[in-house]
Amino acid sequence: MQGKVLAVWFSALALMLTTALTAQERLNNATVSTRWATITSEKLPRFSLKRTLQEDRLKPGNRFAAPLSVDLGLDNAGTWESTSEGNKVWRMKVQSKDAFGLMLLFDAFFIPPGAVLNVYHADGQLMDTYNGLDNQSHGKFLVGLVRGETAQLEYIEPGESIGQGRLHLFRVDHAYHRENLRAANFAVSGKLSTEIELGFGASEPCNVNIACADSAEFAKEKRAICRIVVVVKEGTGVCTGNLMNNTKQDGRPLLLTAFHCQDGFNPLYELWRFDFNYESKTCNNPGKEPQWQTILGAKLLAGRQMSDFLLLELSNNIPQSFKAYFLGWDRQSAAPTQAAFIHHPQGDIKKISLDTDPLIVNPNAITWNNEVITPANFHLRMGIDKGSFKVGSSGSALLNEKKRVVGQLHGGLDTCVNPIGYFGRLNVSWDGAELAEGRLKDWLDSADSQADTLDGIENPVKGGGTISGSIKTEKGTGIANVRVQLLGTNGATITTLTDDLGNFSIDNVPLSETYEIGAGKADVYENGLSTLDMIRVQKHILNLEALATPFQMIAADVNNSGTISTLDLIQMRKVILNLETKFSSPVWMFVPAEKNFQDPKDPFKGLASGIYTIPGLTNKVMNFNFTGIKFGDINGSVDYTY
Repeated sequence: MQGKVLAVWFSALALMLTTALTAQERLNNATVSTRWATITSEKLPRFSLKRTLQEDRLKPGNRFAAPLSVDLGLDNAGTWESTSEGNKVWRMKVQSKDAFGLMLLFDAFFIPPGAVLNVYHADGQLMDTYNGLDNQSHGKFLVGLVRGETAQLEYIEPGESIGQGRLHLFRVDHAYHRENLRAANFAVSGKLSTEIELGFGASEPCNVNIACADSAEFAKEKRAICRIVVVVKEGTGVCTGNLMNNTKQDGRPLLLTAFHCQDGFNPLYELWRFDFNYESKTCNNPGKEPQWQTILGAKLLAGRQMSDFLLLELSNNIPQSFKAYFLGWDRQSAAPTQAAFIHHPQGDIKKISLDTDPLIVNPNAITWNNEVITPANFHLRMGIDKGSFKVGSSGSALLNEKKRVVGQLHGGLDTCVNPIGYFGRLNVSWDGAELAEGRLKDWLDSADSQADTLDGIENPVKGGGTISGSIKTEKGTGIANVRVQLLGTNGATITTLTDDLGNFSIDNVPLSETYEIGAGKADVYENGLSTLDMIRVQKHILNLEALATPFQMIAADVNNSGTISTLDLIQMRKVILNLETKFSSPVWMFVPAEKNFQDPKDPFKGLASGIYTIPGLTNKVMNFNFTGIKFGDINGSVDYTY
């Protein structure tokens, strides 16, 4: 009789929210618009809940949003407006009645230099801002989840870029399924709640932070693990991935995860995001969310449903600044005498789970809740002694007593009491298929060494050039946790963070290519803002005491008008009194440290968009330094470590 594990959990994408995973401040230099009252919503196809639920009964799954085909773009929808500054602004609303939220899918997406796309929730709050660094070589993009039944788009194009932008929306996904939203870790109460059980702090207390004492021995291995933001045609989710060493030991960016992360869906690998070093530095959960380092995009190399493995190659070599490690592996058939796995449950910071007892090869077939049946002896069974796992942990590498990979997490019983995990066996995945697309040996043993085991290594890739620099205030104080983003002409995007002294470094950058670089920082508007700043601005307006530097003048322009007036004072006062939560300006602006203002008394002339070009990188090492400006902070009281 075929064995069966009843009520087995598997993460099957769970279609989680992109917005919760990208809560960090983006590069944002746009004016927040309040002119939506006169914009008419574009008509979308009628959403049929009855038909959709019938589809779900025929094909059970974790779907929470159903697709609506549309044809909406800059040339056939929305309204255009010209501004006195010579810019053009396009605004469009899309509405699907009674939706909990909306996902926006573009088949044409290109934002030229200086232009921005702002996306607002139904309540008018700015969800996110996109610019030229978000352009992809394939021209596609996904935005969401936008809360509520209405999404508002605002595209601002400066005079020098008019006519160059391309935006076309071909699909809007209507979020409808309350129970599946809960199952996908959305908190739902009536309309879609703003509190989402996903990302930082979402996992249960029984999950153990990687920095805890028991995991100190995994200091190298943890640097191979990343959170994956999974993008498919049907939605967005999270899994865990693992950098793998190969017998050439050349640092090829091979990444192992779980097949079921995309099984039954249509993956858009070019939009998958890989977040490294997303973890706490201490055993306790930190008070604020840690930053991470990102690579966008990958291609599929191999995969097999029966042993649940998926092997990808990332779009770019891993920069030295990531301090990445490539895991070793063991393709032999013996079960581990003890084991561990490092993972991102519910997209949370990095956790570890441990078992000090011998594992067993599962002797029975397993029926999973997506009706896939995996054969007997294809999985290892682990009774977890410490820690647990959740949706998002899928794909995490099972490390044996020698810290070599012997499998990856498929699913199991994810309780806090006596959890049990099942892992697809690397031994089975190694050469269990006839073609290279269904096995691991062609990729992990690319040197054809016939090795049974391979140890892990530090990142060996040191070729190309290095773009490094520092980000400081005008007084020379380093600014920590600034996200620096580099975009190459091939569409590859690399993101890194400044350290506590404000320094950053991006390594392994191919030479002779042109790059765009920009910076952004997560922060709150009230950081560094006080009545003392208002007094300084008021004195400037009344010609009693002029602001001393161009940077102070830019910081005073909180309504982003290019002037300093009583309107700026009004916005500052409202934020101080908690009447409003934000300015019309971004929280921070970053300009080249070597910036020479055309007129220091009017620094707004020629102020760039925040994205800067590095033409034809030829030097092995190039420095690019920024000066950071915190809007509203005139007297320099901001906490730069926030």
